Amino acid sequence: MSGFLSKRGAGRANVRQDISNYKGMIMPVTKCEPETTRKASRKSVKTQETVLSALLAQTEEVSVPLASLIKSPLNVRTVPYSAESVSELAESIKGVGLLQNLVVHTLPGDRYGVAAGGRRLAALNMLAERGIIPADWPVRVKVIPQELATAASMTENGHRRDMHPAEQIAGFRAMAQEGKTPAQIGDLLGYSPRHVQRMLKLADLAPVILDALAEDRITTEHCQALALENDTARQVQVFEAACQSGWGGKPEVQTIRRLVTESEVAVAGNSKFRFVGADAFSPDELRTDLFSDDGDGYVDRVALDAALLEKLQAVAEHLREAEGWEWCAGRMEPVGECREDAGTYRCLPEPEAVLTEAEEERLNELMTRYDALENQCEESDLLEAEMKLIDCMAKVRAWTPEMRAGSGVVVSWRYGNVCVQRGVQLRSEDDATDDADRTEQVQEKASVEEISLPLLTKMSSERTLAVQAALMQQPDKSLALLAWTLCLNVFDSGAYSKPAQISLECKHYSLTSDAPSGKEGAAFLALMAEKARLAALLPEGWSRDMTTFLSLSQEVLLSLLSFCTACSIHGVQTRECGHTSRSPLDTLESAIGFHMRDWWQPTKANFFGHLKKPQIIAALNEAGLSGAARDAEKMKKGDAAEHAEFHMKDNRWVPGWMCSPRPQTDATERADNLADAA
Repeated sequence: MSGFLSKRGAGRANVRQDISNYKGMIMPVTKCEPETTRKASRKSVKTQETVLSALLAQTEEVSVPLASLIKSPLNVRTVPYSAESVSELAESIKGVGLLQNLVVHTLPGDRYGVAAGGRRLAALNMLAERGIIPADWPVRVKVIPQELATAASMTENGHRRDMHPAEQIAGFRAMAQEGKTPAQIGDLLGYSPRHVQRMLKLADLAPVILDALAEDRITTEHCQALALENDTARQVQVFEAACQSGWGGKPEVQTIRRLVTESEVAVAGNSKFRFVGADAFSPDELRTDLFSDDGDGYVDRVALDAALLEKLQAVAEHLREAEGWEWCAGRMEPVGECREDAGTYRCLPEPEAVLTEAEEERLNELMTRYDALENQCEESDLLEAEMKLIDCMAKVRAWTPEMRAGSGVVVSWRYGNVCVQRGVQLRSEDDATDDADRTEQVQEKASVEEISLPLLTKMSSERTLAVQAALMQQPDKSLALLAWTLCLNVFDSGAYSKPAQISLECKHYSLTSDAPSGKEGAAFLALMAEKARLAALLPEGWSRDMTTFLSLSQEVLLSLLSFCTACSIHGVQTRECGHTSRSPLDTLESAIGFHMRDWWQPTKANFFGHLKKPQIIAALNEAGLSGAARDAEKMKKGDAAEHAEFHMKDNRWVPGWMCSPRPQTDATERADNLADAA
């Protein structure tokens, strides 16, 4: 024992000598991290990495007693090692000895903190507890300055690829507090700056959430969703609510994201946001998703619509001044033929555009060049844009000063693009009612009666599934619909158009048989996922004993009511005696903010292939794709259907007969419903 003690003393002296020898290398590192908050330069971090590597390579191993070793407070490893892995390593050390030294730094009282080698220390302590080795068993170590302990711990754990995300978060935060930037931390440890930045964002999560991550009760994906919320108190509320609604207390990532962003819409692929621009919103209105590869996020729904309306009004003001209209208006939807608009506006027939000789000559030249191109490319886009510009200039010029003097211009939003309506007149109430009734009935009938009955059945089935899935996600609206439907049977014997059949008859089999997407559609898959989740929450023997439901929480009961109500939705349209039934889904869709394109994408297989070629061309024109419509005129029907699928993939177009009309007055709705029932 005396021989070992003398060896220990020599080791301590050697440690001091080693540190003294490397003072010249260490000083530049310590000087680059003064007590001020000034960040270290990238060069100094590279110096630190070099110093660490050189120091570990040149420092001689010394032996210190096991009892003097403790886990360093600077060791970033916070997640406990599994008992199995420690036991396996202990057996290995027992058999062949300690093959790799530990990396330590000095602590007060002749003790050493283990910065790298925590699992080895745990295995040695296990052997000591079993009496296999003595407490003063000599352990080979390399001693480094305390200033490099965190970097050494991060480097070892990072290189071993077993570093827990919670440990990365703690380690990156410690190094950031030392003054290092994400790029510098990434350079030192071999991570991308983006990864470091994301993990540092997670460091701001509430402690209870980070504890759950460390205990593997949640993943970084859960944390990324929670990090969308900056308020830690709100983070905990969302986390607890998601845990309560999840199976077995495990929250779903989508549930967390929905709870955080329930009053917001995603900016990714959002045509409204792209048109308005991020600069139109305050930091409180725009939530950036740091964990998206494209830096996407969410924007407050009300703020987005307000910003859009403001910009549409600005465009309308510009056109009024530039073109000389009497008045202008910016609004969310175009002036239509519904009763509300028909009672306020009259749209003058668009005058025939007359091209100048120079314009005609230029247009012919562009058409020749356009037709010579075999595929769509940048040149074809430029040619099409110039042709549209010439056509637009001619159309604007066709409006005479007299027409403009008594009319206005309305700028609105339609199918993801700005819609400009010129020659809109404000009308008196005397001639409004009759025209509104006539134009609405004629237009609605003409558009839907042109669709074949098989396609009408297919698409109204698809629409029904989509409305079910959308309603399922809004329990408050589902509950209101349920109460309304029941009250119709209790308080009022009148026959109304009822979207929910509370009998209840679930028609998923026939709907998926008729809908083109079948059982692979996004709506049906969402419904089945929710059904599986809720089925797992039902009490044992529930179908035989209703009292089992008394044990369910209010949240689970509300979810069950919402889902079952959604499944009762039935909006498949029929056609008898040449008359197509009116969809009962119109009012419900407006109430829940439903848009068919959130659940359905028109393709050749599921839609365009079932249309006649003129209907395909009309659909392209309706979506504002006049150039694509002209191209389709020259194609065979199959090619035109593929052509339409390609050009419609990035917009929000839906056939007019598959959309809900603008809201009408209660009295009008009642009259319509009674008429339908008659």
